[in-house]
Amino acid sequence: MPFLEDDSRKIYYKLTGAGPPLVLIHGMALDHRIWHDLPEFLAREYQVLTYDLRGHGQSFAPETGYSYREHVNDLKALLAELKFDRVNIVAHSLGGAVAIKYALQMPNRVRNLVLAAPHVVGYADYSDWPDIYRTARLIDIDQARISWETFRLFRNLKKGSPEKELFDCCLKNFPGRMWTDPKAGRYMDESDLKILDRLEVAVLLLCGRDDHDFLPLAKIINARVQYGSLFEIPDCSHMIYLEKPEIFKRELKAFFKMPGA
Repeated sequence: MPFLEDDSRKIYYKLTGAGPPLVLIHGMALDHRIWHDLPEFLAREYQVLTYDLRGHGQSFAPETGYSYREHVNDLKALLAELKFDRVNIVAHSLGGAVAIKYALQMPNRVRNLVLAAPHVVGYADYSDWPDIYRTARLIDIDQARISWETFRLFRNLKKGSPEKELFDCCLKNFPGRMWTDPKAGRYMDESDLKILDRLEVAVLLLCGRDDHDFLPLAKIINARVQYGSLFEIPDCSHMIYLEKPEIFKRELKAFFKMPGA
């Protein structure tokens, strides 16, 4: 299995297809498998890189070190290892914050950016969220997993469906070390919210119309970036590419100008 391994990290990754490089960055408590058949779909035109963020899937899970700065450093090291110069990025949720910070730091290394229900560093207007970090530290990681699995973000994944089983499998394999990180909540990551106008690439925002946690932020991002467009997907919540895969693929085809779009 391919890993980027050096003195400070061990990151699992997978390459699919050939062509210009395109990176998929998953959300919290998931891993590269959550993209399901999207890598094969995009591999018709791109060399697709999927990987597990630190503390997720098969990548290393240190006791501490889960700042967005470190996530971006992992991505930089991985792209350097693969000798990828300029990349397209498709990112979801927490992965969106990683992608935005990378694009702001490395503006000449990003071609286009697709953000699916993204987070961005500096935004904190989330209400009534379960304190999974506290639960993981004071009770255990299994209880924190239950709190996350049953949260409203994932309510549209029907019990017994292949999509829900895939989600559950990723969550079951999530080590949970970022939730028990003793420095969680104290990392001094620079806010990106106020400097979104510095993004110099085309940005496609995709968000479920029923995702009341992330749709307000998607609207803020779209209003602040220079070259943005927002597509709201009806009857859809947070896990867009699992809930509405055909719509998700259709919008990617059009944005990336893939044949048949």
